[in-house]
Amino acid sequence: MSNFGALTDHFSLASSDLILIESSESKIEQSRADAQDENGDIAASTFYGNTTQDMREISCTYALKSGSVNINTIKLGALAASPTVLRESIEVSTSNSEFPQITVSGRKNIVSVTAPSGKLNTFTLPSFSVTGAMRAQPIFCTVGAGSRLTASSLSASVDVAQQDNGLGEPIAHGISGGQGTFTGDFVRVTAAPSWTIVTAGNTSFGITETQAPTVEQGQAAYHTGTGTGAFTIIRDSVT
Repeated sequence: MSNFGALTDHFSLASSDLILIESSESKIEQSRADAQDENGDIAASTFYGNTTQDMREISCTYALKSGSVNINTIKLGALAASPTVLRESIEVSTSNSEFPQITVSGRKNIVSVTAPSGKLNTFTLPSFSVTGAMRAQPIFCTVGAGSRLTASSLSASVDVAQQDNGLGEPIAHGISGGQGTFTGDFVRVTAAPSWTIVTAGNTSFGITETQAPTVEQGQAAYHTGTGTGAFTIIRDSVT
């Protein structure tokens, strides 16, 4: 393998439009237990958890240079792959100064994950398409007249539980929850920053405004503001 550049696509998401630009992998750190002597000094130590050193934390960042990607096609959770790969989180960002960036983080070589009856261990995000262009793109909103969008972001994750045995070694994993947030950054041109939340096609995800766009008045600068919102992620059912 070459020693130069981002090469390993841990999540198999890269395409002719979605280009891998960063990749990382690290062993999940072990825990430590100490036995102290009568002086409070360490008399013995044992390291436990991931003793085989197989379980790894992984992350990949992609840039969308052309075409479009709907984020609901990038599922979170445990994927049917070998080695078993778990997508824990996703972050999407757009701005007026770079192409859209998508970062996915998770683990690989995890131990068994049992899904609830009639359900899967994957979670679907709301529908939102990102276009491969260097521009800020509204996420679940329209921009109010008189202001302009300068950047936007989306972040979503699932909760991961781990069951250890009597020696502190992982014997099972579980996945639950699933929630996300989104933001919009605005600049005032002729009116205060504002947005309207759009839920069409995504009504079951509970898309909600949590903070209306603020108004920040900097020295010798156009007024800016940031709005935030939240949503849930839906666990997939067996079809």
